Amino acid sequence: MADNEDMQEIDNFWEDAWEEITLDFLDSKIDQDFAVQNCRKSERKKHKNRRMNKATEIPNLILQFQEENCRESALRKLSTFLLEKREEDPDNYYWTAHILYNSCGTMTILLQELLTFSRMMVDGNLTRRASKRLINVLTLFQCIAADKVTRHSFVKSSVPSFLVPLILFKAPMEEFENVRAVALSVIGILCQARESDIIQWAVENNMVEVCRISIEIGNELCKVIGMHIIEAIMQDDSGLSHICNSMCNHLLEELTATWYSLVTFLTVDQDYSPRLLFHIIRCYILLCDNVGGYNVVKGSLPEPIINGSFHDIRERFPLIESLIQQLLLTVGKIDRSIPASPH
Repeated sequence: MADNEDMQEIDNFWEDAWEEITLDFLDSKIDQDFAVQNCRKSERKKHKNRRMNKATEIPNLILQFQEENCRESALRKLSTFLLEKREEDPDNYYWTAHILYNSCGTMTILLQELLTFSRMMVDGNLTRRASKRLINVLTLFQCIAADKVTRHSFVKSSVPSFLVPLILFKAPMEEFENVRAVALSVIGILCQARESDIIQWAVENNMVEVCRISIEIGNELCKVIGMHIIEAIMQDDSGLSHICNSMCNHLLEELTATWYSLVTFLTVDQDYSPRLLFHIIRCYILLCDNVGGYNVVKGSLPEPIINGSFHDIRERFPLIESLIQQLLLTVGKIDRSIPASPH
């Protein structure tokens, strides 16, 4: 009975908080501002994990991965513990990353879990329970990706490449969007430190295109994380050069077309998070650091950015207002949201 109660409590924790927790991994000023304005963190109930209170239990839980009958429960308990302790106990959080990656057979077991889920995707047998189980696995991958030592080994192992089918898969069940978002967040955590070898891996494995597609097919959170990853890649010179390379100009064309459609959509539905507009404007500004990118931005900047369609958002978020002004100044466009001075 106690185990069932714990399972339900953990499920409730995920239902209430998984989106916020996922975004917490992605460092963005606008995310923080948006969270403050909506008072989400202050209103969220703190989950108490009664079944695991000490970091000393972590090795024993990882050992339980070896037993198929114990694995699902162990994954759930460890992932929930890590989500709670990431900020308040970072030393043990990163210590866990080392144990997960270096303990005998653990990465093989986690990869096996991922492949089992992938077979269910192909066979059309996805369930809500299977999705939650995989999210617990992906939460452990988040931990490994967050540590500056294990993330490099993680990338070299090619395990992150196995996340791409999860990101690109189209499933009718709503719960799968959670899987897509958390899988994307693993890539986001890898890229957000903007380490040159990680960015090079992202470029070589076509993560820009993967993220572009996730922006088109995913829910709001997937769009935000996809934009965050693209921005992180563009902040590296090699990443920006790759996107603007004339030898693969289709990538830049498709990317800006996706952003154009997204901006147009946001003018219609401004209930969407301002995080999306923030990242889009940032990416346009970054493109302007490249001559080819600058020419594309100047010739195809969406009209709603110029004509004041986002007036309310710009008033609420001075950072977005400042970025739009910077972008328009860079490309020599007149901000038509500002009334012309009378002659």
